[in-house]
Amino acid sequence: MIVRTRSYTPTFDRNIDRAFDQLTSSFFEPRRTAGPAVNGAWDDDEYVLTVDLPGVPARAVDVNVAGTTLTIAVDHEDVQWQRSLRLGGSLSPDKVEARYVDGRLTVRVGRHDEPEARSIEIATATQAIEASSDAADEPGNDADESTES
Repeated sequence: MIVRTRSYTPTFDRNIDRAFDQLTSSFFEPRRTAGPAVNGAWDDDEYVLTVDLPGVPARAVDVNVAGTTLTIAVDHEDVQWQRSLRLGGSLSPDKVEARYVDGRLTVRVGRHDEPEARSIEIATATQAIEASSDAADEPGNDADESTES
């Protein structure tokens, strides 16, 4: 008779234990929600974030920008929720607008202004030498005063 044994790795055992713990705790503990969903989409030249917050008054909602981090926070009765998003790429922290109407928060983030194209003059070694000799020839230069004494 051939008996096959299956060897379980410690990782597999840990995964089984974790799954069992999650299953049993879901029967006895109230379900915790992560908070309202934050939906984002591009609209023309803006990134628009929407958050549905039914029953939450506007005074309980806070939108802040610190550096390149946009933070949306809610503090109302038993509800305390916060979500921070990093504004990167073409999004400008200086162009953030928020509006709260009928339980829906809409935050619009504009893009950075694109600088106009311009031509850059390229300095050469001879221009640098000429500029330094012109500076030495100017009256009131410290080098001229020290040689006159």
